[in-house]
Order: sequence, then C-alpha cells, then structure tokens
Amino acid sequence: MPPRILVPFDDSEPAHEALEYAFDLFPNGEFVSLTVVDTSTLPFIPNSASEDETQDQLEAVFGDIDHRLDVPETVAAERGVSIETHTRVGTPAQEIIDFAERDPIDHVVMGSRGRSGVKRILLGSVAEVVVRHSPVPVTVVR
Repeated sequence: MPPRILVPFDDSEPAHEALEYAFDLFPNGEFVSLTVVDTSTLPFIPNSASEDETQDQLEAVFGDIDHRLDVPETVAAERGVSIETHTRVGTPAQEIIDFAERDPIDHVVMGSRGRSGVKRILLGSVAEVVVRHSPVPVTVVR
C-alpha cells in the first residue's frame, strides 16, 4: 500500500516547493493537500457591522480559496499524479495536526517560511509546532 502524504498548502513559495519535493520524495505516494483558512489572526468583528463590511472581511479572510485549492491539482496533473484537496478553517498548526491524527496519513511534507527573531517569537512557527506534535514523521522544506 503506498504511503499517504499530507502537504499543507497556502499558495506560498515554500508550499509550492514542498509540494514538488513531496512528489519527488514519494514517487508512488498518495497525496493529500490541506489548505487551512487561518482564523487565528481575525480581529473582533462586532455584530453591528454592515453587510458590505462583513462581506469585505470575509473576502479578506478567505481570499481566493478556489485558487488555493486548484493550484495543487494543477501541479499534480502536470506531473501525472493525483491529489486530494481539503480545506479546514482554524489555526493552521492545529488543523494540520488534527488532520494527520484523524486521516490515515503516513508522512507530512511542508514548507517553512524561515521566520527568525522577533517575528518567530511573536507569530510562532507552524512548521515547528507540527514537527513537535505530529503523530507521523514530518519533512520540512526550506
């Protein structure tokens, strides 16, 4: 049975590199792409917001989610590989860990933005949290 490989995908350059690396590292793998809509940085949205303001805020949070889901499928198709795509809403590290725990995943391959210093302390590192808490091996591509 081929290994199931989870590749978290946020349409960043490190995520693209991780996807390509996963295809190379596991040529016979079954691939799963997970896009997490990050709600950890949402400001408080009062109930008194107008419908237009609410729509603008939703667009800012969700962005072009369809595009983020299409990219892994396009890259996989170019390589003749199939890939499942999933979306979750929440905190990226926690959603990736939960997905790896609940779905039959054998390995996670993910990109790292390489934050350092104050940004890393304030924002944390999704890759670091996943590496520390994942129930399966994790390969971080930088």
